[in-house]
Amino acid sequence: MAGTEGRVYGGDPNLIHVPDGTRAELGKAMAKKLDMAMREGAENRTVGQRLYQALCPGCYMVVGFDMLVTLANQNGQSLNQLADSMIGAFEQLKVNPELIEEIFIKLDPCDAEPGQD
Repeated sequence: MAGTEGRVYGGDPNLIHVPDGTRAELGKAMAKKLDMAMREGAENRTVGQRLYQALCPGCYMVVGFDMLVTLANQNGQSLNQLADSMIGAFEQLKVNPELIEEIFIKLDPCDAEPGQD
């Protein structure tokens, strides 16, 4: 891995990155796309219900989870690394919900020291 400034992936020129300071914005844009897709696919709903009913948290959590697993598989990321890193990210969310631009990457024990991305 060729990260910089103690980060596991950050700055690696062999990877496609989301620019610093824009990850939360992209996350909001992706959430909007999922919101629209779920509403468009809602069956047996009035127009008002499609527009204003709350989304099912179970459904959007499964979609988000499946998206991360799919991306990890497509990009050769260890599912152990994904799982351990996201567990840490969600634990940190409970402590500091404002910290959403970076997560701590937890490497498998045989890998190098962990860092921030």
